[in-house]
Amino acid sequence: MQITAYDHVGLRVVDRARSQAFYESLGFVLDAPHSNERALELVAPGGVRINLILNGETPPDGRNVLMDVDARWPGYTHAAFVVDRLDTLLAWAAARGVAITEGPVDWGRRRTCFLRDPDGNVLEFNELTPEPTAHTLVIGNKNYSSWSMRAWMLLKFAGVPFEEAGVLLYRPGSREAVQRRGGETGLVPVLLAGEHAIWDTLAIFEYVAELNPAVWPRDPLARARARSWCGEVHAGFNQLRAAMPCNVRGRNRRAEITPEVEAEIARAAHIWSQAGGPDGPWLFGAFSGADVMFAPVAARFVTYGVKLEGRAREYHQALIAHPLYREWAALGELEADVIACAESPEAV
Repeated sequence: MQITAYDHVGLRVVDRARSQAFYESLGFVLDAPHSNERALELVAPGGVRINLILNGETPPDGRNVLMDVDARWPGYTHAAFVVDRLDTLLAWAAARGVAITEGPVDWGRRRTCFLRDPDGNVLEFNELTPEPTAHTLVIGNKNYSSWSMRAWMLLKFAGVPFEEAGVLLYRPGSREAVQRRGGETGLVPVLLAGEHAIWDTLAIFEYVAELNPAVWPRDPLARARARSWCGEVHAGFNQLRAAMPCNVRGRNRRAEITPEVEAEIARAAHIWSQAGGPDGPWLFGAFSGADVMFAPVAARFVTYGVKLEGRAREYHQALIAHPLYREWAALGELEADVIACAESPEAV
């Protein structure tokens, strides 16, 4: 026999509604099919499970018998969880008036703090610090390479340090230069993680999401929808892409708006019209990889003067005002290289 993982932690609680609300505010969701009148099973987006055992009695002095009495009786003392960002947990606790009973303490490879749930159960939270991996992002011209823009913005958003290796595109030997860097297709971007090469933008998105889960929304269904939209951008919008080559510094450029291009503009506007919520103005409330995926589309609409209305227009304005978009655009404007096939004439 080989034990491979923990399945769940069981915590005895007194008040069902109070405890369920507390743990749901931490991101857990009730797993109704596996819950009953005696116990609730809750699961976090990362698959971590807890059982709330509904037979607790309120101690007369409010103390946790295993942690707070002088006699040190054997037993399980606390549940320990791993979080992506401990500072987010600390802000959550401050907003809800939940006391941090110990920490945060930086142990080098992890930062730790402790708090208690409404029944006095001790909870430990850890932010792990992985061994640093050297990352190099192989990209094309910032003014013209929309896929490079996506990978660059995503790494910046996710807080992944990296060095840049630039390749001037549409020149003799440019594909071979990318291949020498590990990109087997000869296309940019390529992310080098140590000695390993990751090519194709969607693969890079998924790798970076392993380093920082904030790349995707927390809710499983929202996460699936975000991936669906990103996959749609990755595989589609070909008519728009052909009619409107990416040219970040270009303005008032002319494009042939065929019915097929018009349909793809309308599709982007329809998706963008669904943006906004209590957590922010973005496609899923908080900024995510889905917003990064649409950033070059937003750039094209600026270059070619595409007019939008309503919430789609508001979203477009928010996206082109995002600091990472503005940083990339400013760097693109500084480039002197010109790719003739991406330089559409100006509109009359």
